[in-house]
Amino acid sequence: MLVKPSLVVADITTLDLEILRERGIKGIIFDLDNTIVAPRAIVPEERISAWLAMLQHEGFRLIVLSNNKKYDYCQLSEKALGIPVIACAAKPRRKAFRKALDMIGLTASEVAMIGDRPLTDIWVGQRMGAFTILVDPLMKEHEHKYIKWLRRLEMAFLRH
Repeated sequence: MLVKPSLVVADITTLDLEILRERGIKGIIFDLDNTIVAPRAIVPEERISAWLAMLQHEGFRLIVLSNNKKYDYCQLSEKALGIPVIACAAKPRRKAFRKALDMIGLTASEVAMIGDRPLTDIWVGQRMGAFTILVDPLMKEHEHKYIKWLRRLEMAFLRH
């Protein structure tokens, strides 16, 4: 199957770090909206902030790769998170992913790509050779109708 995540978790804070360590993962590339922050929220929930801080304390290199085209929003998120954010990533294209790897000084095989969208986040991670982790979106019930439609399409695609 073309787009199948390496791992699926309901909540990023429940991710077992030993799974990452066993695979030689040293860094994590996150999607922003609906993965570590609610859409348009800028600041993550306290439990997610604490989890990100713990990851950094454990030595993981972190960066965010977002398709969000609002540069100012992404800059504010970067400041709130304390993690570099690359905006306008155009996932599943690989250019911004390569930039993220350069910024954290790792290879694709040393990172996990974590996101809530199979056809953007997971696909770019797979195309680059990263370990991919699909998470449930933080705020499914308040999404635009077209995003809900895309999610149904993505899930049907994953089932086949």
